[in-house]
Amino acid sequence: MSAPSIQVPFPVFQDRDGQPLDNGYVWIGTANLDPQVNPINVYWDAALTIAAVQPIRTIGGYSANSGTPARVYVDSDYSIRVMNKNGSTIYTSLNGNLDSGSITTNATGNGVQTVFPVAFAPNQIFISGVYQNQNTYSFNAGDVIFSEAPPLNSIIEFTF
Repeated sequence: MSAPSIQVPFPVFQDRDGQPLDNGYVWIGTANLDPQVNPINVYWDAALTIAAVQPIRTIGGYSANSGTPARVYVDSDYSIRVMNKNGSTIYTSLNGNLDSGSITTNATGNGVQTVFPVAFAPNQIFISGVYQNQNTYSFNAGDVIFSEAPPLNSIIEFTF
């Protein structure tokens, strides 16, 4: 018989400095679309009966329902944007969030920029769908630093 592992009861959102996100905003929307412009129905319960109003606010890094840490539920894949109290985007993931266990942030290459701020050290990076070997970039103090600038209009996908 295998022993069950202890799981974190609530997802934790962190600010760019790694501290728990306080007074932040969480937008959840249609997969592959901007979640702030294309919100979907989200709920405070797994039965999908108690609707949550967006944006979901954060307290001490947790999504909060009436000041109490709470889980948020959806019935489909979704996009997500997390913003700090000043309205700056911490991360965005446009798809692949349902049961994926990972977070993805996208950026766009401009052909010149080599430094991209991210919330966490990425597990994988793809540029226009092509996996990037770890010898093509480094991670330092919240920044991914590429040895060569990603091409103009390339989609850079950071997976955490």
